[in-house]
Amino acid sequence: MNMKSAYEKSLQMIKELDIKNEKEYINLVRNYKILNLESIKYISRTRNFRKIKKMAKNT
Repeated sequence: MNMKSAYEKSLQMIKELDIKNEKEYINLVRNYKILNLESIKYISRTRNFRKIKKMAKNT
């Protein structure tokens, strides 16, 4: 799995599972092969999880 597809899968999981905050996302990372929180923040170029959630809803 390349980084782009992992990023897209991570955003899709946030959207489909309606992840509300970082704590929920961290729990999700433990159970699925998706990007960890620091990686998704780096790729998204934001530290704000609300912005990441908004990006996920627009995918």
